[in-house]
Amino acid sequence: MPATTLVCPHCEKTVEIQVSSVTRSRPCPECGQVVMLQMAEKTTKTKRRALLMQQNEPPAPAAPQPRSEPAYEPQPLPGDAFERMRMDPEIRQFRKRLMIGAGVVGFIVLVLIVWSLLPSGAAPQKAPGTGEAITSPAAEKEKPAQPAMPMLAPDETLPPVNSGNLVFRPTGSSNLKTASPLPAANVSNENLAKLAAAQDVLTKFLEAPTWKQRVTMVRDKLRVASLMNIYYSKNADGPIAFDSIVETTEISPKFSEHVVVFEGGGRRLATVEHTASGPLVDWESFVGAGEMAWSDFLERKQASPTLFRVLVSPAGHYENSFGDPEVLSCYSLRNISEPGAKVVYGYAHKESQLAKELDYRLQQSTDATVPMTLLLKFPSDAPVDFQVWIHQFVQYGWVNP
Repeated sequence: MPATTLVCPHCEKTVEIQVSSVTRSRPCPECGQVVMLQMAEKTTKTKRRALLMQQNEPPAPAAPQPRSEPAYEPQPLPGDAFERMRMDPEIRQFRKRLMIGAGVVGFIVLVLIVWSLLPSGAAPQKAPGTGEAITSPAAEKEKPAQPAMPMLAPDETLPPVNSGNLVFRPTGSSNLKTASPLPAANVSNENLAKLAAAQDVLTKFLEAPTWKQRVTMVRDKLRVASLMNIYYSKNADGPIAFDSIVETTEISPKFSEHVVVFEGGGRRLATVEHTASGPLVDWESFVGAGEMAWSDFLERKQASPTLFRVLVSPAGHYENSFGDPEVLSCYSLRNISEPGAKVVYGYAHKESQLAKELDYRLQQSTDATVPMTLLLKFPSDAPVDFQVWIHQFVQYGWVNP
């Protein structure tokens, strides 16, 4: 049994007692009193040590020492490394093949050089059945170039032609031909006279001292007279100062367009209708007039559809009852009938045929603004005077056909 060292609780001396795992008590070798070593509980049957004991374990055997073995180190080979490489059989065989190949290539180059330096002393051969000599390609190159034959013989004279015409010889033909320019477009004297008469009437229209003299030279004078009376009651009457009339164009047998250049540098398009009684100026398109004055329309916030001639361009102003860009398309509307007239924003439902028509007209034009004739109206209880509904697209342009 192993010996256990402990302190006797009776004599307080350190003693050694032979114990085992089942020993519960032993007498003290010094005082003879019984020393309790283990105790067990009845409920759990757990054994506990009664005293702090130190187990004396036998010493562990010493680890065997590894045997020392002799170390092996690489030993240098005798002789020179370069000499050993020279004596390698594979290197010697490769060197031999390399020398043979270099000799063959040098021999071929030498033969080619000698062949190129040898003079060609052979006489030219003659073709069988002919007396012509057969020349080599090298001899052909040495021959001097023959001058090109001229297209016309030196003694050939060209036939006389009109000034400005082109003389040429067609391919595969020996005859000379003459190319004449295309004739200029013929402008009939009747059209020239019609345009001159239209420009003359337009000049008198601009120089008329009052609108009452001017109304005699306009289209549909009975209907337009009342519009002119309203227009000139709000705008200055009298002659229209202009510098010149340029770019006279006949757009159809019935109408012609004329660009009027004002003294201040501005320009405006005037349309003249050619009738049996003479030329008549389209006053409504010239001033951009509508069914009522533009300022009155904005001031009254007219809720019923009203016809106006406006310049249309895309816009993006959304507020108040027109605040949803996902539902509405916005357009800028400018009227030229009154100096300094306010620009308003017109709206149409994005998926409607009206919006598609307006977008198509804007996409087809290269100008920033497009002239259109539209029906406009204000919404009921409109909070501002610059947002209107576009009720209907009437036509492209300002001239009624």
